[in-house]
Amino acid sequence: MTELYEFTATALRELIRARDVTRVEVVEAHARRIEQTNEAVNAFVVLRLDEARAEAAAADTSHDARAHLKLDGVPVSVKEAFDLAGYESTLGLPARRGLVAAQDEPAIARLRSSGAIVLGKANAPDLAIRWNTVSALFGATLNPRDLSRSAGGSTGGDAAAVAAGMASLGLGADYGGSIRVPATFCEIVGLRPSTGVVPRAPVLPPQDGPPSMDLMQSVGPLARSIDDLELALDVLRGPVPGDPAAIPVALPPAPAEPGRVALLLGETGAIVDPAVERSVRAVADALRDAGHEVVEGALPDLRRAPELWAEIIATELFNTLIPQVRADVGPSGIDHIDKMFGLFGLGPDVAAYLSALDERRALARAFYAWQEEYPLVLAPVFALPTPAIDFDDFLSVDATRELFDRMRCVMWVNCLSLPGVALGNGAQLVGRRFHDREVLAAARTARAALGVVTVA
Repeated sequence: MTELYEFTATALRELIRARDVTRVEVVEAHARRIEQTNEAVNAFVVLRLDEARAEAAAADTSHDARAHLKLDGVPVSVKEAFDLAGYESTLGLPARRGLVAAQDEPAIARLRSSGAIVLGKANAPDLAIRWNTVSALFGATLNPRDLSRSAGGSTGGDAAAVAAGMASLGLGADYGGSIRVPATFCEIVGLRPSTGVVPRAPVLPPQDGPPSMDLMQSVGPLARSIDDLELALDVLRGPVPGDPAAIPVALPPAPAEPGRVALLLGETGAIVDPAVERSVRAVADALRDAGHEVVEGALPDLRRAPELWAEIIATELFNTLIPQVRADVGPSGIDHIDKMFGLFGLGPDVAAYLSALDERRALARAFYAWQEEYPLVLAPVFALPTPAIDFDDFLSVDATRELFDRMRCVMWVNCLSLPGVALGNGAQLVGRRFHDREVLAAARTARAALGVVTVA
């Protein structure tokens, strides 16, 4: 018998609409799963199960009035770094203890107004800057599919919660792979929308991140089906006054005919493990079978894109945020930041920083023109299979550079503000900016060939 925590968000919504289950039953099933699983995995670091039960019970008394809600009764997790009314947002820093949000930030407010029920906040690394989820305040999140492996980061707690059936949807942000990497490690699916589609407007200080967030960060969902990703996108998208970078753009429907796909392997400079390449090629075969033309050797040289991403972000971090919070970041977290971004920081030279931004703009202009012929790109997320939990812990500078080179397949998407879907098998599909539905349609085809995402 299938347990309620194994159902996708879309399936749960339909069961609730048909009165086959109540919202209370759904919440209780996930609460039991949390009790069974969370101690070992450490996905949730803050729980609000009593409040969730009360919200579910109240919703059950007004069933007919909720038929229009897209996520009615769906249990979700949200990243610890997001502002949830009545709860702390620590960013993993002890100095932020006691800093409680008076209201939900927009993405959470939209989830809740669509009927979703927030079960709690999930773990993230210090400052949400890492491809692993190791928090000085909350400890490490382990991968529910193999407790010796990393859950990825920085949205690792949500990815682990969704993979383990503790939540049917997770809410994360992707500034350098932070949705797609944990979705890949935990073998679920994750959507990084086009930058500007989903707003980010924190309630608590600092309300604004560095300027590159307006170019490179996206808020998006993690789930166990592509249908769930698109359902969540429709709830989350649209501008708010608090985010000047959010754009009131209509997302065109997916084309009626399958689009051309360019296969990316080494064009970013990454050396891709043979096992990962086999996974990516399996997706290529599925897309060909569905009528897509998959072309190798069509991509331009993208080696500078990951480096530009790192140069711009590193220069901002070391000239603004890091000097202010250095003493409060955990030893492992600050060691990782210093070594990883220390490889690329341009120092206090404004001219060097502006030159990197100019180069990024020129690269984006050329790439967007190329995408008119190749609207979809199939690529790895991480150039290695899911690594051990300590894969990025206190590395040497040389080992840190090697790790960066393994991650090159993920950051170019952020650098160019593009939408990307992690398929859960090591591959991702990337599309033209604001053509998120085309990417989701191709991802739906690919994921169907790979099989259903099961609970760990």
